[in-house]
Amino acid sequence: MKFRTFLVGALIAALLQTGALAKIIYDRAELLQNGQEVVLETGFVDPRDLFRGHYVTLNLIVSRLETKTLSRIDDFSYSDTIYLELEQGEGLFAKAKAITTSYPENASGPVIKGTARTTHSKSSPKKSLNFNFPFDRYFAPELRAKELEKLRSDRKLGVILVLDGKGNGAIKGITIDGEKVYEEPLL
Repeated sequence: MKFRTFLVGALIAALLQTGALAKIIYDRAELLQNGQEVVLETGFVDPRDLFRGHYVTLNLIVSRLETKTLSRIDDFSYSDTIYLELEQGEGLFAKAKAITTSYPENASGPVIKGTARTTHSKSSPKKSLNFNFPFDRYFAPELRAKELEKLRSDRKLGVILVLDGKGNGAIKGITIDGEKVYEEPLL
């Protein structure tokens, strides 16, 4: 009786874990296939993670913004969730347009959800603002990571993001001088 109960419990746990993993994989594939694409300018730093291998830290230009370049900035505190509305820049890349503390319902461009790393208020404005975004690392094989690191100093590097309607995003690919050099597989 105890063995049968244990076996049934183990099977249920395995099914739940498999279902959760399948949902994660499906959601990512769905986002990569159907999300809104946006290309952001970035620089790279090439560290290594003992457990996950080589990765390139994405030094997104929109992670550090000058307030004078933005049309709207809501008040926010350190570690608050922010929404960065983007618009097409003059060149290949999107640029920041506005920062809000709730998802902008009438956004004219893509919106990225992030975390504030500075504070801002109308009564005590800052000249520059810093943010973190959940897609700040691109994992790559060692040779690819080193190749991208070498290219960063003399070419325009970009990251292709796909965004859902809530500001969540995933990395879809990498561009160099406007040419796609890598695209994430769906599975």
